[in-house]
Formats: sequence, structure tokens, C-alpha cells
Amino acid sequence: MDAPPLSPERSIELAALRRRAYGPDADIGLDPIALQRLSELEELARPPVESRGDPADPVDPAPASSAEDDALAPPARPARDAPGARIVEPAPAAGTEVASPVVPPDRPWWRRIPLWGATAVVGIVLGAAIGFTWPNGDGPPPDVTLGVDPNGGERGAGFTENLDYWGVNPGTVVPHEGYDVIQVWTALGIDESRCLLLSHDGSFLSATCTGAGLDPVLDFTIYDGLSLDLETPLPVGTVIRFVGHEGSVDVWVRPPGGQVPEAISSSADRPSAS
Repeated sequence: MDAPPLSPERSIELAALRRRAYGPDADIGLDPIALQRLSELEELARPPVESRGDPADPVDPAPASSAEDDALAPPARPARDAPGARIVEPAPAAGTEVASPVVPPDRPWWRRIPLWGATAVVGIVLGAAIGFTWPNGDGPPPDVTLGVDPNGGERGAGFTENLDYWGVNPGTVVPHEGYDVIQVWTALGIDESRCLLLSHDGSFLSATCTGAGLDPVLDFTIYDGLSLDLETPLPVGTVIRFVGHEGSVDVWVRPPGGQVPEAISSSADRPSAS
């Protein structure tokens, strides 16, 4: 048999007690009489539970709760979406293990680095590897230092066109003493980069420009069949490294095996080309 529905008066009373129990200014815990009344009205408002047991099996009726037990019973939990409801999760029982929050596994550093960071790492490693072979203050001194030679060098018909190709400002070209028959120049690029140029008989051999205020570095390798005839022949595979500075160019010569050649010559020891 269904329980009779609450009367309008009891419904209003129940709503008021629920506000005192579950509202933002809940104070029913300090009023045992109101707490007991709330329990009674909640019980009246609760729909009956259908019995699922076998009708033939006798069921012992639940013992009636005393007024003291009802007063100590905690108020029913409100719905989570009830207006103004405050939900307090029960504390875990003593001895119960609480699961730790799931923490995503730490990714390897190479997977955490974004693409631009990975490119920077590769550049640093590559630059460091190259830097070990570049001349620096702790390495051997240059074999030859080429000073400025206002009358040095020769500008052929295609000289200016090559300057345009390399983006060099023609008004900044400075001739230096030559290395053997190689003519050496420094200049500034149109983007203010620093440039180093090599030529022979007015024709360009090679050039490079470096930004960020760094000294330009140019390696000239002697290869088999080179049309350039040096006055001091060097074995095939020899690397001539030119490093441009303001007012001078340092030169290192390293044949295969790293042996320093016995004789290093520059145009400072012979007449300049006219």
C-alpha cells in the first residue's frame, strides 16, 4: 500500500528544514528537534520500496528506530544538482588505501622538445663539433697573417658582377696581401654581414659572408686537376683556411695528415700584382 502524499503544510515544512540542512547557511546540526523532524518528513516523503523476496519466506520486520537514533542519524545526502547543495565526501575509513592520482609517465627529453627546440639542439651539437676544428685563441697561431694592401689584387671584367651575385657592397671592398697567387679581399654585404673573397687574375675563386658580427671563415681545398698553379705546390687534399678580421686575414695551411708545410709564402714577400 502506497504511503499518503505529504500535505501542503508538511511539504512547506520539509522544504524549510531541507534549506536548514543543505542550504548555504545550514544550522540544523545545532537543533536536534529540527533534525528529528527532518528525518520523519524525509521518511514520509520517501516512496515505498517493493519487496523482491519470496512471499513464502517470512521476513523479520526491521526494528523500529528510537527517537535518539533518529536524532543522531545524519541527514540524507541532497542531489548534486540541488540548488545551494554542499556535498562533503566522506573521509576514507582507517586502514583503507587511497589510490594516488594518476600521473602521466614522463616523456623522454627528445620527445618533450618542440620541433624548433630540436633543431636548435642539432645546431648546437653541430656547431660545437665544427668549433673544435676552427682556429681560436687556444689553438695554434696562424701560419700567415695578411695585412691590408691598397695596391693589391686585380679586378677583372666580371669582378663587379660577382660582387652583386654575393650581395657585396662594392664600396666596402678592401684588398689584402695575397697568399701565393691567391688574391684576398674583405668587404661588407648589403645586409651588413662580413665577407671574405678569394680571386686569381681578376676571376673569383670563392667567397663567403657571415652575419651576427662573426669572422668569416673560408676553406680552400687543393684538389686534383686544379687549374690554379701555386708557386709553392701543395699536395692534393691540403686545406687552406682563411679567417677574415677587420684589417687582416689569418691563414692556416693543413696538408693531409695535419702536418704544417715547411714553406709558407705570401705576396708580402714578392712584388704585388699590378
